[in-house]
Amino acid sequence: MYRPICYERVSSFDQVASGAGLDDQRSIIEQYLDDNAEKFSNERIYITDEGVSAFKNANISPDSNLGKFLQDVRNRMYGRGDALIVTSLDRLSRRSSWAENTIQFIVASGIVVHDISTGLVLKEDDNFSKILMEIILQRSHNESLMKSVRAKVAWQNKVQRAAANGEVVSNRMPFWLQNIDNKYAVIQEQAELIKRCFELYKQGFSTGEIVKRIDDPKWQMVRVSRLIRDRRLLGEHKRYNDEVIPNVYPKIIDDELFIMANRMMDTVMTEKKKPAEDLLLEPDVVKTIFSLYESGLGSGAIVKRLPNGWSTVNVLRVLRDKRVVEQKIIDNLSFERINEKLNKNGVATRIRKDVTIAQDDYITNLFPRILKCGCCGGNIAIHYNHVRTKYVICRTREEKKRCDAKSIQYSRIEKNILSTVLKVDFSKLVNRTDSNDDVKDLLQTELAALRTEEKIYHSKILKRKQEGKKTSLPLMEGLTDVQDRISDVTQQIEQLLTVQDIPVFDYDIDSIIDPMNVEIRAKVRKELRLVLSMITYRVIDKFILINLEYFSDVLKHVLIIDNKRGGGDILTQITIQNVNESTSYETPSFKILVTNEILSLDSTGVISMNDYALLLNYIDSIDSTSQIASWLRENYNLFLSNLK
Repeated sequence: MYRPICYERVSSFDQVASGAGLDDQRSIIEQYLDDNAEKFSNERIYITDEGVSAFKNANISPDSNLGKFLQDVRNRMYGRGDALIVTSLDRLSRRSSWAENTIQFIVASGIVVHDISTGLVLKEDDNFSKILMEIILQRSHNESLMKSVRAKVAWQNKVQRAAANGEVVSNRMPFWLQNIDNKYAVIQEQAELIKRCFELYKQGFSTGEIVKRIDDPKWQMVRVSRLIRDRRLLGEHKRYNDEVIPNVYPKIIDDELFIMANRMMDTVMTEKKKPAEDLLLEPDVVKTIFSLYESGLGSGAIVKRLPNGWSTVNVLRVLRDKRVVEQKIIDNLSFERINEKLNKNGVATRIRKDVTIAQDDYITNLFPRILKCGCCGGNIAIHYNHVRTKYVICRTREEKKRCDAKSIQYSRIEKNILSTVLKVDFSKLVNRTDSNDDVKDLLQTELAALRTEEKIYHSKILKRKQEGKKTSLPLMEGLTDVQDRISDVTQQIEQLLTVQDIPVFDYDIDSIIDPMNVEIRAKVRKELRLVLSMITYRVIDKFILINLEYFSDVLKHVLIIDNKRGGGDILTQITIQNVNESTSYETPSFKILVTNEILSLDSTGVISMNDYALLLNYIDSIDSTSQIASWLRENYNLFLSNLK
């Protein structure tokens, strides 16, 4: 006797809701089993798929119940001695070819397949049943194919009627439309919000800023981005084969505004990985920008007169870029005249500072590329407020809204970091070998190849622009990947230092922190990159937590800075060192030594309660369950007896 495995399937959710299709199949299968009780055991197994079509084999996907059954067959949970019972073979497959081997696989596994509708029984050793199955499946496949063709023709007719007289194509419609008497009607309130959204985007507002101004919980940044791309706002309907049919929906946005918004979005997407050098590759466009601005046009009006790919932000960057004079694109008098006009209009404060370069003849940031957000690890930007106070801002938070890091005043970290680094004797930390020379040679060879590849990308981009073609996003991404690798290789080469290469920071700190002292700041900035691998910042309560990580793994500094109004002073400094398999955590008043998981306190004087509390807070911010945090709490009385 065979163990019966009964498979039922309906392809539409209407059949699922009514229950008729499944109930009918269950009744037929049970009647068949009762009529042939001598062939089957009483252990009946039912497998059901609801709302799954077999026309394109969706019913054998890994998530379907039949798909799971097939996997069980592969795992030998089913096989000889089992019988698969179906009301019709088309429940298993509607594909016409034996190469679509769902049924062949089941039969080859030793399972006998019973087709109730034709009385056909498929067995592994019966070749005639294979021929009959091919005929039955061909008929079922043709039936499904004709259903599909008829459905597509009916849908096409429906869309054409909608284009001709405004009939509703489907009740699943955009949120700005409603169905009134089978005609599309515009919800004016939503349409006005959409128009406002486009106008704001045209004016240069970001998706996040637009969401804030609309102030509706249903409006998120992703909705704004999708609306900018949604051609249904032009009245167009896009079919499954990418055919576009116009005038299907009421038109909400005019063509010019829609195209402009999409060009701006294209530019934003490209700019995310666009090098600053690319802006000056079109000298004629640069001259046009200066001429139009001097004639009285604003940046938005200028963008309308430029080739595709330009944005208001890039126009302002070009107007501020002194390289236009160095490259003899614009004469110095014209440049100074334009920039004086920009200053009077207050434009300067609206352009994001590039943290990798000097702006306006002074160096704004001594830690480019090594200063990172401590919350997400992302890059930072330097911004100014209305009174020209300089702030460090996480770019992931600013641009992607995916980080909660708070901004900090740059002045509160620069001097404190410098005062710490200048006291370190880096020659004692270097442990280099002659084998580094071979590695250095390999890296330098790779760097030369990367530089060549970078030039090729630049030439391809320039060629497309000269031909009047749109900037290629794959080219821009490829260039960015190469430049990222160049940065990494350069940093690795810088790490392979000899003792003689180690910089000696014998500068006066007051001369370094003067932003107009460009020569010294440029030198210090370069030397800092030779010894510091990363600086991260985090704001915890009313403190700024700064982590200084060096290329040598034997030393790390943690600075805890007062972030209250009028603050900026170091409250305590923690020096973390690894020496001879021991790790020490040293504050100004005591040291904790960790050796083979044994902790000990080293203090020659009075312990500062402030140092104890801040060290504990720092350890808690990393891992409150760590051995050190537990030890600090358990030995509170030991500290208390020495506290001041």
